[in-house]
Amino acid sequence: MADAIRLGTRASVLARTQSATVGDALAEVAGRPWVEVLVRTHGDDTSVPLTSGRPGLFVSTLRDALLVGDVDVIVHSYKDLPSEPVAGIVVAAVPVRADPRDALVSREGRRLADLPRGAIVGTSSPRRAAALLRMRPDLEVRPIRGNVDTRVAKVRSGEYDATVLAVAGLARIGRDHEITEVLADLLPAPAQGALAVECRAGDEVLREWLARLDDPDTRLTTSAERAVLVGVDAACTTAVAAQASIHGSTLRLRAELTIDSRHTDADVSVDLHDDPDPVLAAGALGLRAAGVLRGATPSARPVLLVRAEHDDPDAAALEARGVPVVSDPYLRRVLRPGGDDVERLLATLTAPAPGTWLVVTSPAAMPALADVVGEQRVAAAVATAVRRGVRAAATGARTADTLRSLGFLDVAVPRSQHASAAGVLELLDGEPAGTVLLPLGGQALRTLPDGLAARGWDVVEAVVYDTEPVTERPASALLLEAGQVAAVVLRSPSAVRALTGHARVSGAVRIVCAGPTTARAATEAGLRVDAVAASPDPAAVAAVVRG
Repeated sequence: MADAIRLGTRASVLARTQSATVGDALAEVAGRPWVEVLVRTHGDDTSVPLTSGRPGLFVSTLRDALLVGDVDVIVHSYKDLPSEPVAGIVVAAVPVRADPRDALVSREGRRLADLPRGAIVGTSSPRRAAALLRMRPDLEVRPIRGNVDTRVAKVRSGEYDATVLAVAGLARIGRDHEITEVLADLLPAPAQGALAVECRAGDEVLREWLARLDDPDTRLTTSAERAVLVGVDAACTTAVAAQASIHGSTLRLRAELTIDSRHTDADVSVDLHDDPDPVLAAGALGLRAAGVLRGATPSARPVLLVRAEHDDPDAAALEARGVPVVSDPYLRRVLRPGGDDVERLLATLTAPAPGTWLVVTSPAAMPALADVVGEQRVAAAVATAVRRGVRAAATGARTADTLRSLGFLDVAVPRSQHASAAGVLELLDGEPAGTVLLPLGGQALRTLPDGLAARGWDVVEAVVYDTEPVTERPASALLLEAGQVAAVVLRSPSAVRALTGHARVSGAVRIVCAGPTTARAATEAGLRVDAVAASPDPAAVAAVVRG
C-alpha cells in the first residue's frame, strides 16, 4: 500500500470533520490513503480570550507541524487563517464554499427581533458583536468560548439566551437543526464558509493533487474578501466583514468596518472579462474596498502604505488627519537563528539590573523571539522579568498588546503623536539611564538604539528576524499602475527595493519617503520622489502626505 498522506488537525469535531472531507477527496484524486494526526493548538486553551490580540491561535501550531514534516496537509476554516503568508507554506486548494452566512441559535426558539430587551447573546467575534448591537442596541453581548457543542449547550442551559455561529460549521457537523434563524442581514467574515488547504511549498506532487480540489470561483471571491483584511491592516480584534459575489464577468464586493462604534461600508465591483490574472484583480478589488472603508472617495483616493506586516502607527497618524489609507505587504519576515545577542538579551531579562526596560518597536519582534527560542522560554523569562521589576515600552498599541499577552500589564506607550522611535526616546528622557533590551529586525533603523546610547543607556540589541521582498506580486501593484491611489509611502530602503521589484508606479501617484535615507534609495532606484518627511516618525510622514 502506498504511504498514507498525513492530515494534521485540531481535535474538535468540526476541525476533524472538515479535515476528513478534504482527506477523502484528496485520497480519491491521489490514489493514496490518508491518516489523521491530532495537533493541540494554542486556541484550544479556552481560558484565553479570542480577542487577546494574538493572531492565528488555531493556526500556528498546525503550521509548525507542517513545516517540520510531522504532517503533510493541514485544513483550516479560511476565515481563521491570518492574512499574512508564511514562508514555505502555500494555500494549495480552496474547495467549493459552503453557506457563508451566520445563524442565530436561541434558547426558546426566538428570532433576533423577538429576543427580549437585555437578552444575553454570546459571541467572541468583534464583527458579530458590532453587527448585533447595530441591529439591537438593547441586547447584552458577552464573550463565549468553546466548540460548537459547548456553545450550543451554554444556550440550552440558560447561561446565554442566544449565540451566533456560522451556518457552514453547524451544517458540517450535522447540527444545523439547532438554527433558529439565518441572519441574512449580517455580512459574514471574509472567507467564512470556505476551507483553506495548506501544504509545503516544495511538495510539488501534493500541490498538483490538491490543485484538483480547488474551486476557481471560491478562490476568486475569497481572494477579494481577504484582501480587505490586508488593506485595513486587520487584527483578530478588528470588526471587519466582507462578501464577494460573481455576476457573469463582474465581481462585486461588499464590506463593512466598525472601529469604536464608527461604522463604514463599501460596495465595489470590477469587470474581469479577459483579465490575465483574475485572482490578482480580485485582490486589488479588496484593497479598493478597504480604501473606501478608510474614507476614500472618487475625489480622495487612498494612500498606500508599503509594509512588512503592520504599520498601524502610520495608518492612525494619517487617518487622524483625514487621509484614507490602505496597506499591503511587499516584505516578508524571515527568522534569524538565535545567537549570542539573543542569549545576552534573555540572560539580562531574567537577571536584570535596576532600571532595566524591555522596548519593542514592532508587533513582529516578540512573536519572532518566541519562534526563535521557544514560547515557553520567552514566557518564563518575561514572568521572571516582571517579578524583578523590568518595565516595558512599545511604539504603539498593537506592539504593546504583544507585550501584554506575555504578562507585562503596564506597558508604556508614547502619549504624543510620535508613535515611533522618536516617541520612545521622548518617553525615556524622563527616566534615569539604565539598560534597554531591544529585540528587533535586521533592517531596523538606527534611530532608537543610537539615540539611547547617546543618552547614556546600555543598549542590548538582539536581531530576531530579517525582511525580504515577498515572492508573489502584491495586488496593490495594479492600483499603483492604474493610478488608483493618491500616494505611496515608503519607510525604508528595503521597502523601496520591494516596490520596484513588483510594480511600475503611475505618474499620477505621489511617492513619499520617510526620511532622507529612504529618499536616497528611491532616487537611486529610478523613482521620482515627490516629498520627503524629516524622519520616519508617523506624524512627520502624515504631515507630508497631507501637504
